[in-house]
Amino acid sequence: MLFFLVEIVVALLALAFLGYALLETRSLKMRSSRKKDCDIAFQNMDTDKLWTDMSRLPSVSVLLPICNEKLVVRKLLFAVCALTYPRDRLEILVLDDSTDETFALVEGLLPKFLAQGVNIRHLRRQKRAGYKAGNLTFGLSQARGAFIAIFDADCLPPQDFLLCAMPCFDDAKVGFLQTGIRYVNEKASFLTRFQAMEAGHKEDVTSGLSVEGLMASLTGSSCVWRRSCIDAIGGISSATITEDVDMGYKAQLMSWKYVWLGNVTSKAEFPETMAAFRVQRQRWARGLVQNARRHMGEMFATKMPLLQRLYAISLMCSSLLLASFYLVLLLCLPVIYLTPSFGPFFHCICALFLTAAMVWAYANTSKSETTDKDKRPKSWRFLRKAGMALGYVLMHFPISLYYFTAALQVLLGRESGFHRTPKGAGRKRLTSPRINKILVRLEIFSLLYAGLALTLSLAHGLYWISFYASLCLAGFAMTLFFSFSDSRKVCFPSRIVITGATGALGAALAFEYARPGRHLILTGRKKAVLSNVAQECRQRGALVEEHILDLEDTEGARAWMKDICAQNTPDLVLANAGRNTDIGPNLEGEDFENAQALVKVNLLSAMALFDASLPYFRRQGYGQFAFTSSLAGYYGLAMTPTYCATKAALKSYGTSLRAWLLPENIHVNVIFPGYVASPMCAAMPGPKPFLMKPDRAARRIRKGLERDHGRISFPFPLNLGVWGLGLLPLCLAMPIAKLLGYGPVRAQGQDSAPAPSSQAAKSEQA
Repeated sequence: MLFFLVEIVVALLALAFLGYALLETRSLKMRSSRKKDCDIAFQNMDTDKLWTDMSRLPSVSVLLPICNEKLVVRKLLFAVCALTYPRDRLEILVLDDSTDETFALVEGLLPKFLAQGVNIRHLRRQKRAGYKAGNLTFGLSQARGAFIAIFDADCLPPQDFLLCAMPCFDDAKVGFLQTGIRYVNEKASFLTRFQAMEAGHKEDVTSGLSVEGLMASLTGSSCVWRRSCIDAIGGISSATITEDVDMGYKAQLMSWKYVWLGNVTSKAEFPETMAAFRVQRQRWARGLVQNARRHMGEMFATKMPLLQRLYAISLMCSSLLLASFYLVLLLCLPVIYLTPSFGPFFHCICALFLTAAMVWAYANTSKSETTDKDKRPKSWRFLRKAGMALGYVLMHFPISLYYFTAALQVLLGRESGFHRTPKGAGRKRLTSPRINKILVRLEIFSLLYAGLALTLSLAHGLYWISFYASLCLAGFAMTLFFSFSDSRKVCFPSRIVITGATGALGAALAFEYARPGRHLILTGRKKAVLSNVAQECRQRGALVEEHILDLEDTEGARAWMKDICAQNTPDLVLANAGRNTDIGPNLEGEDFENAQALVKVNLLSAMALFDASLPYFRRQGYGQFAFTSSLAGYYGLAMTPTYCATKAALKSYGTSLRAWLLPENIHVNVIFPGYVASPMCAAMPGPKPFLMKPDRAARRIRKGLERDHGRISFPFPLNLGVWGLGLLPLCLAMPIAKLLGYGPVRAQGQDSAPAPSSQAAKSEQA
């Protein structure tokens, strides 16, 4: 009997996956066949002409529901207040449920926007009932516009967002509009690449569905609603945890049209930690299951063509279909123990199920890795893409656990509250990790369960079960590994000071840290270069300040750092600026003035910045300060004595500070890079083995600082070699260094006349 039931379940799932894959394939073909009329209108639209025709522009209320969003709210307000739209027809409502300093931060920014003529109001409801849905309902009661635009706290719209969106509402039957979203951190890690793949596939499918007016599930951010449509569907309900899906279903079941405007894209960010990803997906899963139960009966009661009904069914049941992955895993052990043998029919339906499921999962990877520029051999690129595709497929198994547990919660009537996804800088720890801990324990159980199923199925010769169990085993192992990797990160900076940002490494560090929710304070001496670096960081979503600073003036640098800390104490200070001199091609020695300037920039300025930061770090209870030393600090090189001396001093200074201040939760790190490609590195004498690109070095530094490594030294071979030279007696170390090309070498064809002026040309303050 059990064997028969298992066969029926697997066969039905196989057919469901095949049907779903066929419907998605059809929607993708519809997308490529022709464009939505509104998209064509968008491409031909003259926004300048539209601006002069004021009579066509209706009143719009922009709702910004926020809750403890201190890391991203500043950027959000600047983006929304810059929207190009007549000021007398636009109002901005900041709906603030915050319990932290976000409220004060918004209040401090309001006078600036009001002085610019922006109609913006900061509202706070008395009772925080209904989570985000309740907050939006409160905002609707205060809004005066005929249309409602909604943006999440991490969603930054382009300036022409409303000008491009509002013409789509010329059709009175259009109830709501959804635009595209571009994620600025989509290539930060495998996890964000996976989410980018999912989001890209969903947008492609939605674009295809919009061509035929078929039911689609749209995102609740970067969207515009007709006020009369919201009133017609009964307002914004808090009956489900995903009010945006609920609103979309109700509107479409009441025959309101929607528009997908993929040509307009807002900027947002993905969660970068496995903990944040788990909480987000489990919340989404609960909302989707709640909406399926809430609207399935209404969908069957509504008259609609067969094809449209099939799409509606597949849309509402997609969450349950994904949850079935985990159900099949749970069936593995009972089938092994209670079924003595399997006939050919079982093997056929297993092959059908696994093929359909893998094709369905792989179809979601269609956009992955296609835009990456990789100059490596084709065979390597093929293997890399195949490996990434396999990883994407494996990620669906742990996600099926989140959907399975969500379905059980809804069916049993259990609620676990609203767990918001942390925004800003991506890697913030969760403030309420209970649900995450539960899911981690379930993942560990699932890993052990899949391992047991794999072992027993191999022993019984049940190779289909072995194959499926091995996929599940690999998927849960991946997510647990990501959690372990995240647990090693202990420092999560959001406000960062980087000196020497006009140098190659400093600019790379700025780019590495630039993302939504981060506030970068960049310094340098080259104004044009600094402006270009800052602009690129802003494009990546960061809030950026530029400061021209001469670090030879140590007292001035110290005073500047005090002013920065007094305004808002940074989480991380990267003392990265540096200069270099050498003894010259004729071994005449270093110019003393240049050597003195080098000591000020490389050593004294870093000490001054730290001295100014320390009282403020102590006041806020934490802080992180990183000194950029060099592998040359381990062993003095004959051609660059002063440079090596300053880097050795930074090594000892930073190590002493770390031992002193770590008990006070003040983290001091010393960075020991090898040769990093830059003009300063090119001017240094001697060979440059293991030369590293700046972006790669910056990535190594960021990861080391996140994990609070006291010493961050790389690359390993050069690190080992220089460290070994420092351990050897000088009678052995000096001949070895000279043999390797690091001894004093007189340039050929040069006389012995000193040329002190040449040193200034080789020195550089990044």
